[in-house]
Amino acid sequence: MLLITVGTEQYQFNALMHWIELLIKYQLINEDVLVQYGFSTHLPDGSTAYRNLSEQDFLNFVDRANLIISHCDENIAQLLEDKDTPYVLVPRLQRFREYIDNRQMEIADEFEHRGVAIARSPGDLVKFIKLQQSTINPNLNETQLCEYLKDRYPSQKLMLICAAGGYFRYMQTLKGFWENYSDRSWISVRTITTEREIENVIRYWGYAPVKDNLINFIRNVFLAFKVLPIQKPDLVVCTGSGFSLPYLFIARCFFGSKVVFVESKTRFQDIGLPAWLLMKLNVLDLMVVRSRAIANRYPKSVYIPVSDGSNREITQNRDYKQASIVTFDEVAFIFSPERLVFSTAREFLVDFQTLCNTDETYKKIVIDMSHTTVMDSAGLGALTNCLRMATANDTKLALWSVSDAVGDLIKLSSISNLFITEPTSNTFRFSNSIQRTKVKNITMSGLLLFRTQQLLKKIPVLRIFYPILKFFFPFIDIDPSVPVHPSVRNPIKRLIDIVGSLIGLSFTAVLFIPIAIAIMVESKGNVLFGQIRCGLLSKPFRIWKFRSMVKNAEQLKVKVENQVEATSNVPIADGDDTTMSGKFFKNADDPRVTKVGKFLRKTSLDEFPQFWNVLIGDMSLVGTRPPTFDEINSYELEVEYHDERYTEWNRLDVRPGITGVWQVNGRSNVRTFGEVVNYDIEYRKNWSIWYDLKLIVQTFLVLFDRKNKAV
Repeated sequence: MLLITVGTEQYQFNALMHWIELLIKYQLINEDVLVQYGFSTHLPDGSTAYRNLSEQDFLNFVDRANLIISHCDENIAQLLEDKDTPYVLVPRLQRFREYIDNRQMEIADEFEHRGVAIARSPGDLVKFIKLQQSTINPNLNETQLCEYLKDRYPSQKLMLICAAGGYFRYMQTLKGFWENYSDRSWISVRTITTEREIENVIRYWGYAPVKDNLINFIRNVFLAFKVLPIQKPDLVVCTGSGFSLPYLFIARCFFGSKVVFVESKTRFQDIGLPAWLLMKLNVLDLMVVRSRAIANRYPKSVYIPVSDGSNREITQNRDYKQASIVTFDEVAFIFSPERLVFSTAREFLVDFQTLCNTDETYKKIVIDMSHTTVMDSAGLGALTNCLRMATANDTKLALWSVSDAVGDLIKLSSISNLFITEPTSNTFRFSNSIQRTKVKNITMSGLLLFRTQQLLKKIPVLRIFYPILKFFFPFIDIDPSVPVHPSVRNPIKRLIDIVGSLIGLSFTAVLFIPIAIAIMVESKGNVLFGQIRCGLLSKPFRIWKFRSMVKNAEQLKVKVENQVEATSNVPIADGDDTTMSGKFFKNADDPRVTKVGKFLRKTSLDEFPQFWNVLIGDMSLVGTRPPTFDEINSYELEVEYHDERYTEWNRLDVRPGITGVWQVNGRSNVRTFGEVVNYDIEYRKNWSIWYDLKLIVQTFLVLFDRKNKAV
């Protein structure tokens, strides 16, 4: 049985309910699901639901469960930490009205640091479920700790102090020690469980909770001064929590009792605040820790490991999130890295390829992007290649937990309609470390513009100002954390584009009528030719030119020799690659080009309508060559250029231009795709405003060069 519990607070937790429903849909949960849903308004299909459970019923379900998924709360963690049942906690968020504030996110970071399993996405739950299916949970055995305490403290008047829940269960595991002391007493918190378990001995009931509750703390102080003078224990043993602080301090300082503090088994890196405070005040006679790392940090503590029945030390396996691939019978999950950029995209693609090349065939492959906050054009290339491989294997490909930034980037690109996405899997529960990684890529000006355009879109009255803002800043739709080339967000470059395009369109208006007459007289068809090209981050746009070919040129293309293919033995990158020539089509004597078209190409007049593309922000005056979709469909991540870590996909980080390095270095004499990519990458590396102005001047010089062989 799988137990889902979200407490009884007046806040819903529908996100978690949707996640569980998604896991059931993908047949990752094949057991009964019991939900204690509190104030949630959505319940997973096929589950058994209870709004509220009595403490006894809840504990019975906890004992029967094979896995427990709960909201991220200190009390529930204390309750579950000493149970043999594996559990994972999911933090709630204020932005979705799941909690009053974001304190659960802070608790989640702290718990995760201590080794407690935290799930911030359905993908994390998938990993945890897979881990539990492949791991046998050993039965805990505290014989070593009990024997150590009996040897060190023989024949003492004993007092046991612990809160309820997990702290009380922790004390119960030490029964092999304290049951040997007939003269013993208890201080705990009254619950059904503690009343039932603590019988036939002296017992006192303290007050909880004490966190952020000064009144209960004071009541415990008064109870300590009332009880301790009567009992006068020689030895006081505690299993953690702030509840015990006043009792331990008063027992030590006023009655000279020896104080033993047994730290929690779920602390792996550092001790808790109660233990730290008691050590600083020199209250403790003994502190027992269960982690070697903590023992090394605090030499005065005694390290006694948790062991199984054969006295073998148990290694807490909480590193489940490091898995990059998780497989089930018919579904495989691959988890994309935090930054899906060039440095990681190639490795990610190799991992995906191993899923497609295995002997087992999966009906679905899920790319979980729950921890990916940054993606560039190389990341888009990796996703495109993944889609290509999955399609070849007749495997459905789905995206889970796509963040806002990554989702907006995919929507801008040409692949947005090709993926199956699961909207209910979306998560925004990033850890602090991931949030810091995202924030460091953001400039204040970029963030201000991005938030302004979001605000303008939402308010009907102000929506009319959005096109104006986008005209001056075409990049405002791109999340400021997306690592595009600096030229994309440079306002001076955009100003040059606006001025230059207006001048260019003025010349176009003057030349339009004579050029249009010449085109129509020679051949039938439209004056302007439009073609879909890939812009920034592969965003599709229609590029405009004066028509220089016959009307049915695209249909006749198959009959024309590609001279790039004929020269494919030319070195084009770090080595020869004959496969790359198909990404680029050129023929110096293309029979489809009209006589007027040859003149237009020779003088580059055919490209004048592109000034309109520059004005509306699809292109720039200077940039990279705008590729066709046939080209990017054959892009690869494996080939590097300029002896550096660049690929064909890096061309898409720059806004395409009317002119660029490749146009002024041979123009149509360029006959290999590798030359084009190398020129575009050269522009990426050397870009500056002055470099743009230099290329514009060189473009004019090339146009008036008699040796110009543009085709």
